[in-house]
Amino acid sequence: MKVFIGSVVVLLIIGVGIWLMLSPSFKKVGETASKVKEQFKEEENGDNNTEKEKQRNE
Repeated sequence: MKVFIGSVVVLLIIGVGIWLMLSPSFKKVGETASKVKEQFKEEENGDNNTEKEKQRNE
């Protein structure tokens, strides 16, 4: 039983370490997802304004 509990603790520590290493990339993924979401909304509404695209790229 002690071995099982120790294994679970080690796995949790490894999981938290991996999560901490990857957490900066979650922000990048979220930003990219929000940009894609905005583009889809613009396409649905028919708002293909080139000035909006220029402002985003700056």
